[in-house]
Amino acid sequence: MKIITILILTLAFSLAYGEIYKWVDADGNIHYGDQPDSPRAKAMKKLPGLSTYAPPVETEREENFVDGDDSPVSAPVGDNAAPQGYRSISIVSPEDQGTVRSSPGNVPVFIALAPVLRKGDYLKVILDGSPYKGKYRGTVINLQNIDRGEHKLAVAVYSKDGKELLRSGTQTFFLHRNIAKPRRTPR
Repeated sequence: MKIITILILTLAFSLAYGEIYKWVDADGNIHYGDQPDSPRAKAMKKLPGLSTYAPPVETEREENFVDGDDSPVSAPVGDNAAPQGYRSISIVSPEDQGTVRSSPGNVPVFIALAPVLRKGDYLKVILDGSPYKGKYRGTVINLQNIDRGEHKLAVAVYSKDGKELLRSGTQTFFLHRNIAKPRRTPR
């Protein structure tokens, strides 16, 4: 036990007093190491500070309350659309002309919106030319019990007073619902 303790202490002290060397090679690349691998290596007296990252501050927003949409971006709607601050909206999934396979008829819709949805604003899904039920505060929306076949999908951003601010382009997707046929039992 004493030998292990002595080894650990020796290792700790040797690491604490180790030096870091810096040198520049013939190509101008900077190198660091714990051994002077080059005649140009110089012991560093003080190491540079750690690199840090501060993420951008997000504006306050409400959490999702239902799903979203994916389609090409369209121009803002109305004269007051530009001051509202939304630059783009598009449907990421399902892809245009893509196929969704879901026996219960669930279609996940992923929306790209820039910038993020502001407090009070909401998204509405337009399915086959008609508004789909619900207002959504999130960019992931799950449409449920959709009939099989071809569907047209778009998404729009609305202000808290119900004015449409921006609408995505319309995309087409195809829903395949697997229907199990009952097995016949022999008589």
